[in-house]
Amino acid sequence: MKNKLFLYGQKEFNAARQLKILPEDHPSNNLHGHTFKGGVRLELEDGSSLSLADIKEDLSNVINPMDFSFLNERIQNPSDLNLANELFQTYGTANLISSHISSSSSQGASCEGPKNSYVWKKFSFQASHKLPNVPKGHKCGNMHGHTFEVILYAESSDGSHKNLLDLNLLSNSLYLELNKKCLNNIVGLENPTSELIASWVYSKIKASHNFISKVEVMETDHAGCSFDGKNYKIWRDQKLESAISYESDGEIYGFGYTSRLYVESPLDKVLGWLMDFGDVKEIFKPIFLQMDHQNLNELENLSNPSIVDLVEWMGIQLIPALPELSGIGLYESEGNGAELIINKER
Repeated sequence: MKNKLFLYGQKEFNAARQLKILPEDHPSNNLHGHTFKGGVRLELEDGSSLSLADIKEDLSNVINPMDFSFLNERIQNPSDLNLANELFQTYGTANLISSHISSSSSQGASCEGPKNSYVWKKFSFQASHKLPNVPKGHKCGNMHGHTFEVILYAESSDGSHKNLLDLNLLSNSLYLELNKKCLNNIVGLENPTSELIASWVYSKIKASHNFISKVEVMETDHAGCSFDGKNYKIWRDQKLESAISYESDGEIYGFGYTSRLYVESPLDKVLGWLMDFGDVKEIFKPIFLQMDHQNLNELENLSNPSIVDLVEWMGIQLIPALPELSGIGLYESEGNGAELIINKER
């Protein structure tokens, strides 16, 4: 199987709504407004000429009519879930994989087809921990603290909004259990790596709520992990301040790109992680130095530095150096970029 390429587009819009599908005393039943984020993910077929600019234009055509509107005039109950499904149906191209809507930084929904939808809820907590099994001298062996972020994902394939309400209750309960605690003192978290925190949260919810599909945990704003009941995945982000022109004869401009490396491998039973985030950063360093504060049009062996070509070029450099690598993302801005998903059976 070949590696797969995806393009992502996202756009903000401001709109008012009133929800009548929540408990009677819920504040969202009142008329209120949000700055929403709506986005799509499309798979690139071989030989496709589809560009990120094309997706941005198509997405604007779909989302602009919703900007500064009263959403109830378009959809009877314009929840994030219903809006994500509406976006999927309206955008409607054959290579569309998913759509998403978020009404705040702490909740949203995604749609991967009529019977494959999800809602998510994010919460944060402050806690301390140390990793008892790391090599002597590793900084994470010292007691230290983080503002952790956790995202809970739930299936909503039947279009039900009850799961989101349950996620709100679960996140509140987990917050009370984890906030301002030393995680090492909690039963089951004696070695509280991000991976083991994610699986601990997943198992705790799964015992009573079968709808949970995935848990993500971030210790920082540039590294995180996920667990879906079977597989672990970690990622590490880095900023790239680069000059570029997507047109060979065009003006040189630039982006503050975000790069993201995904790693999937079996969990190390002793260390409790897939890989040290610092090791991922170190492996990426030679590529980082070629791209950061550089003119990407001058990269060796890259004749046409579109965002798709860039992420493929990164793959050529990184796949031999990091066998555990499962994906590479490169984003011009939040929600706008390309991803290369690597065939692990290569």
